[in-house]
Amino acid sequence: MKVGGSIMKMDWFTGMEPAGTINYKKQLLLNDNEIAQITSRHMARYDELQRQFLSKYSLTKLDLSILLFTAALQCLRWAIITNDSGRFSQASDADREVAKLGEYLPADVETLLSDHTVPYDAVVQSERFKSIYPEFSTGVAGTNHRYTTLGHDPLAGWIFGTANIATNTLSVNKMSELFPSYHIRNQQFYAKTTLPQIMTWSANLLTDKPEVLGVSFLKQAVHYGTDVFTKQGLPIPVINTVSPEVSAFLIGNRIDLYSVTRGIALTMLINKLVEMFHRLFFNPSQDDKRLYEIRTRKIIMYSNTLSSLINAGYVGVTGNLKRLDVGGMLVTLWRILTDERAIRRLEIEFIEKTLDGELQKEEDEINQRLANYGFRI
Repeated sequence: MKVGGSIMKMDWFTGMEPAGTINYKKQLLLNDNEIAQITSRHMARYDELQRQFLSKYSLTKLDLSILLFTAALQCLRWAIITNDSGRFSQASDADREVAKLGEYLPADVETLLSDHTVPYDAVVQSERFKSIYPEFSTGVAGTNHRYTTLGHDPLAGWIFGTANIATNTLSVNKMSELFPSYHIRNQQFYAKTTLPQIMTWSANLLTDKPEVLGVSFLKQAVHYGTDVFTKQGLPIPVINTVSPEVSAFLIGNRIDLYSVTRGIALTMLINKLVEMFHRLFFNPSQDDKRLYEIRTRKIIMYSNTLSSLINAGYVGVTGNLKRLDVGGMLVTLWRILTDERAIRRLEIEFIEKTLDGELQKEEDEINQRLANYGFRI
């Protein structure tokens, strides 16, 4: 076999190299000490690249100024717009605002909207109900019906509230008692029924009179639209189903679907405006687009975190839960999870790309040296 212009003889029968032949394979093997040294150099280079990456997207003075301004905007948002801001005093006030739309709607829809009552708003027992079930308490009252009835649940209500409207029934949000349900007449409790029976009737209506369920669904949407802006509001989904007691506590402090979604929407709006504003200072000749994006993410993430910490501190000191910025805190948590993941992904890409480039350069140099000695790879 010819290697680099010299002849290396091999015993083809035994597959062993003759005595006196240089064992290149053994020379290429590394001992433990050499492996440790190479690993140490590699890790040192990795740490160096990590420091380089951190320095490349570190915030500038301008970035820090925008960060503080953004945090101030977020704090100003929850300081001015509290959880009980922008609400109707009574549900009837919201109903009257919706009723003003009637003159612009078709006659059949106008008729639908003219009656804003829904069966799951009932709180009074009829004389018949009292005579059949003496000393029985439904557990539903004017002060708690928003979180004790399934029809008011922002998620479950789309199904069960629609079914209640279509069948003129009310279902109580008590999972431990398999959701007790009642017939409603003239907005009063009339008789007992069951949730499976209500769903069976609704399924029959879907087959025989689908327009009834369609109108009921629309009425459910309208009722959501009026209740969400009232002082009692609508409970937060999932929490209300798992624990109506927690929903009662939260609603009592105006922490409901309206205040939380409004906080989320306003926080995200400010974040988007700041993101667009920061992009105005991007310089293609000096800044790497992806690294600049990291700086933008850090500005928003840090400013949101600062605002949430200040809000939590303020509520902790004053005990005023009506100023607890739950929506903003949810956005902050989401930003931390997503932005940190994105930054970590770009960091790994930067380090791997740099190391791959350096290894490729070393490989090219070795191949060139081998070519000079007559080896062909």
